[in-house]
Amino acid sequence: MNCVFCRIVEGSAESYKVYEDDSVVVILDKYPASKGHLLVISRDHYESASKTPPPIVSRAFLVAAGLAKYYREELGAPGVNILANDGAQAGQMIFHFHVHVIPRWRGDPLSFHGRREISPEEAREVLSMLGNVQEYLAKYQNNSV
Repeated sequence: MNCVFCRIVEGSAESYKVYEDDSVVVILDKYPASKGHLLVISRDHYESASKTPPPIVSRAFLVAAGLAKYYREELGAPGVNILANDGAQAGQMIFHFHVHVIPRWRGDPLSFHGRREISPEEAREVLSMLGNVQEYLAKYQNNSV
């Protein structure tokens, strides 16, 4: 398959995975707009949010909201962008449904696409920051955080 996100989901392309369940996989964005920029990707291939079944869209945004809460409450991010671009005119660059979770840190310029590739050192640091995110998301989804 030509889709990089499909290859990431199946394990044939490299990524830094943060979380996965039956519907979505969360990875570090390869070209982060800020430190900790994540992508919530649907396991199955759908071109965009408007072409994705509602339960998958709901699941992706539920996970994104839990990640935003984690960044704000556990890691102290003053803000988080949660967004999905739908179509080339809206800035969509990879035509596989995904949701961006972009933590905003003090002094961080507001941009939505990074231009530098994430380094292995930064990836390790972010993965370490997100060390207990699996447990946190489970609690969040059970409304206990």
